[in-house]
Amino acid sequence: MDTATLARLVGKAKCRVFGWEDAANEPQRNVLAVLIEGFDRPDATILCEPSLARKTTRPPDALLIDPIAGVHLIEVKGFALDQIEAIEPGGLLKVRYYGGSDTKSPVAQVRKAMFDIKNAAEEASPSDLTLHFKYWVVFTSISRESWFGSWGSDAYAPPEFLFSDDLSLLADKIRADGQRNLANKGLSQWPADQFACVWRAFGDSSVLYHLPEERESRRVPVATLGELFDEAAEAYKTLSDEQQRLSSQNWTGGPRLIRGVAGSGKTVVLANNLARRLQRSHRSEELLYVELMSKPKLLAVCYNRTLAPFIQEKISTSYEQRTGKSLPGDAVEVTYYNGLLYRLAKKGLWRYQRIDSMGEEARVKLYLQELEHVRENQPDLLDAISYDAIFVDEGQDFLEDDFRLLKGLCRTSKEGGEPNLYIFYDDAQNYLGRRRPNWKSLGLNLVGARSQVMTKCFRNTRAIIETSFNVLFGRFAESTVHLPTKEFGDITTLEEKRLIEDKGDRYEVRYAVRDGQLPHLTVAQNSMEERRALIERLRWLIEEQRVRPEDILVLAHSWKRVFESARSITEAKIQSLEGVHVAKDNQDRGVRQRGYLSLSTVASAKGYDAYCTLLVASNDFTADVKGRASFYVGCTRAIEYLEVFAHERKGLVLEFERALRRFSEVSKGVPDLPGSLSPPSR
Repeated sequence: MDTATLARLVGKAKCRVFGWEDAANEPQRNVLAVLIEGFDRPDATILCEPSLARKTTRPPDALLIDPIAGVHLIEVKGFALDQIEAIEPGGLLKVRYYGGSDTKSPVAQVRKAMFDIKNAAEEASPSDLTLHFKYWVVFTSISRESWFGSWGSDAYAPPEFLFSDDLSLLADKIRADGQRNLANKGLSQWPADQFACVWRAFGDSSVLYHLPEERESRRVPVATLGELFDEAAEAYKTLSDEQQRLSSQNWTGGPRLIRGVAGSGKTVVLANNLARRLQRSHRSEELLYVELMSKPKLLAVCYNRTLAPFIQEKISTSYEQRTGKSLPGDAVEVTYYNGLLYRLAKKGLWRYQRIDSMGEEARVKLYLQELEHVRENQPDLLDAISYDAIFVDEGQDFLEDDFRLLKGLCRTSKEGGEPNLYIFYDDAQNYLGRRRPNWKSLGLNLVGARSQVMTKCFRNTRAIIETSFNVLFGRFAESTVHLPTKEFGDITTLEEKRLIEDKGDRYEVRYAVRDGQLPHLTVAQNSMEERRALIERLRWLIEEQRVRPEDILVLAHSWKRVFESARSITEAKIQSLEGVHVAKDNQDRGVRQRGYLSLSTVASAKGYDAYCTLLVASNDFTADVKGRASFYVGCTRAIEYLEVFAHERKGLVLEFERALRRFSEVSKGVPDLPGSLSPPSR
């Protein structure tokens, strides 16, 4: 079966099918087709190469989750009989691959994957797991008769081995196995709540977790914020259907635009989709008797320099989760925009123009002119430098001509193919005040399925999102001058999708999926007292509430305020604080570092988040569009705890206070943190 035929089958299927685009070969597609046709009902789910959130072992080729059959893992082996050189003790198959041979045990491989999944489900289950798990190995190119004819009547062939002549019976065998086990337990179907525990283990979710070396286990007093944040970090997390669907799509043959609200997981989708693309290309090296394909040249680029190492980490984590291998050093180039321009200048594509040498628009026009000159006079140089696909994170930070430049760096077929330019974009986080590009004028066909909107915020609580969103659009402002238009945050689309509702005096935000405590506002008598209040709060958080320093992010509008705060914190000598990390000191290191309290401007922290975010010197945020957008970005870095510090009740600070009060009123008094978790008042 070819990919197009499988795509049509998936399109008509009643069952849910995830990751079918990752089916690398015809044998795997044939097995998926049999499963889809055999379990084509709404309560069945089929996954192709599903990854476990906390394992880096290679995932099975296919997995079925069905209320009658249970959970079944299928390992597909498409090699021919004459490629098996020997069957060694214990069921090890010595298989001749392209360029050599390898010894593997398909049973051990799929059995390990099964127990990894079962163990993960048991960890997530509040009670004993009774759900049925079973594994199979399917040899799609070897008949049962030829297997025993070649290796003898006593040949290794456990009951889990199925051959080409068994393929049409695969669904029936799986269903019969599930029904037999149901009868033994006196059940009519497997418990639905236990399937939810299985789901928690899946979904390319490793990018949602901290790496073990970043977050060692510890014991802290109960009922502290430290315990709350540790539990949140260790809790099972899964990608939403929307995130999983976008992560698994095979974006080839044209551009894509993924728009999303703050905290919707755009960077997660970028990392997973890119890692899957790499896996597909690298897997060609493992196939039998096929000509090795040239490795694709991929680029992930963002505007913010400090965000690049974060994206690199997420791509590496996702790739390792899917393949069980470390990401090759030359697999993908991850960089920030100005760094890309500098690197390409070193390769002779153009002359590097310093950021401070001219305005942004004039600068990019010079690059476009030189790019066009190379295209006309040195096409081989451009082809050698260009990328097969470019992933753009935080696309709202780029100028329209920046996209024109990135498009020019994408390889296209000579027959007029479209560029593989994938843009992740959030109108509301446009703190630089960029005008939304006219995609059509750029020659980017982003209509229909090529443009999708991610509609749920998973990072922030509803209290954080709604209060900061209403400040962004000035619903509590005394003047309507210099407020963002509806087009700025694409309010119309949000209203059409019923993600927000205009209540007259405020916007009710419905796209945040979690409830939580109210944000806090601390207003001091003057700027010196404000810094003292910040120190008091940090002592309370780190010393009393046992919050890890790396779980706290201190943000300001300007580097001047950041350095002032950093000096005050260093002089305070807070216990359990190893040190202070200012993002500007090493922009290629990333923002959050283990054991260190991180301080940054909102601009440099864009794309990051923290369980606890303290927004300081908030009177510096102006009440124009850029200031409001920057304030909104700063607030939405907070996952659980947000506190805004100021020394005057005016401007956005006053609006934030009014938004907090109104949210508390309409939410019937959203509870603050209980008891000792609540910050002491000044």
